[in-house]
Amino acid sequence: MLEMLRRQTQTRRRAVRSTTSHACGLYPAVGAASMDPRGVIIGREAYSGKAYIYDPFILYNPLARVRLASGHALVLGKSGYGKSALEKTYVLRQLRFRDRNFAILDAQGEDGAGEWDGIARQLGITPIRLVYGASDAGEGVRINPLDPRIPAEHQFKVLTSMMEILTGTLTSQTKFALAEAHKRAIAAARERQRVAILSDVLDALTAPQPTLLGQQPVTPEDLTEWGQPAALALDSLCNPSRDLAGMFDGPTTEGIDLDLDARLIIFDLTKLPREGEAMPLLMAVIGPWLRFGWIKPDDRIKRTLIVEEAWHILSHRPVARLFEELVRYGRRLGLSFWAVLHHLGDLLLEQAPEAAAILKLTATRVLYHMDRDEAETTADYLGLPDWARKALADGSNVCAPGRAIWQVGSRINLVEHIRTKLEIHLTDTNRRMSERLPGSADRHGHASAPIIPLRKGAAA
Repeated sequence: MLEMLRRQTQTRRRAVRSTTSHACGLYPAVGAASMDPRGVIIGREAYSGKAYIYDPFILYNPLARVRLASGHALVLGKSGYGKSALEKTYVLRQLRFRDRNFAILDAQGEDGAGEWDGIARQLGITPIRLVYGASDAGEGVRINPLDPRIPAEHQFKVLTSMMEILTGTLTSQTKFALAEAHKRAIAAARERQRVAILSDVLDALTAPQPTLLGQQPVTPEDLTEWGQPAALALDSLCNPSRDLAGMFDGPTTEGIDLDLDARLIIFDLTKLPREGEAMPLLMAVIGPWLRFGWIKPDDRIKRTLIVEEAWHILSHRPVARLFEELVRYGRRLGLSFWAVLHHLGDLLLEQAPEAAAILKLTATRVLYHMDRDEAETTADYLGLPDWARKALADGSNVCAPGRAIWQVGSRINLVEHIRTKLEIHLTDTNRRMSERLPGSADRHGHASAPIIPLRKGAAA
């Protein structure tokens, strides 16, 4: 009888050793493939319950479990399902790393302030508010397209894009006249020991000097005729009686360059109209200005540029052309570009190769609930599997608020975003529409990790 008894060590089963890939097949309910454990926690993978951790800079490393081709991200989905909450909590959590800096183009808000205003107050920073032509009155901020931070060849690209936004595609003759005027404006400003501004280019366009096209003489009359479309466009930006006056004509507002060294820069665009030329014009200027003023190639800072209402970039070919160059060189610049928009349906990607190129350069796609037709269009464009296609259209259950399909490289997961009580308060965009429950805690009663101020002298 005693011979039939076995010690515990003799009956213990050997451990099952397996690779992650095999485990996914052996245990499909709990074996979702994980990514690199370093980074910030987004939430949990809905089906396995495991923590979902993400950092595009870590995943770009060749030694990472999931190797990303770029650090760029596309965030899509209907309003009210969690896009803004994801952006804000991601930034707040990433700011705890010392080598992470952010710039936000905040195009949404209420009561004259952007959605990031509450977070800015908590962190002790002041958003840069851009308004129609009030910079001389002390309210607005001006960014000069001819700012010396932007190299001369890129200044001309910005000028061309601005003119095309206002007048349409420029002819070769108009571009020639504009290039000559730009060179004259730069030279004249240098002689006067000041920065060139748009009015200098307008003056050079409307009072040109003889020049050569190769060996062919070009008369002032020819240049005046060729440059007329660009001159009319510049007049709308420089003439004080025009709607767009004051936004760009003049030196960059003093002191704004001090903000470029901040760990978080918020550009509040909520006072600019969403329709018309103002927003795409600003995007055409601010992209190159940030590239050459904010991004410093000699440091080791990893920077993220988040653009809300990114359709202002993707739906205007001149602007998309500038941002495509910025995004394409992201790995050299240490830049992660996030484009946030509601859906792809309004974008005519077949007619906008630059916008299509930007979308293809995104290696991370975060997709919240969409209407069925939009979900089908998005799934077709991004090549999503059938289960993800069906999940996107299910806004009540699978892709309920706070849940999103994450396509990171070749991995696709359903992720539930998790926020602390303080984060819920800071990212809540529904306060005006919702009633506060009796006895609910206010922001002073939140038991969660503190917000680290970013003002000078504070901990970083």
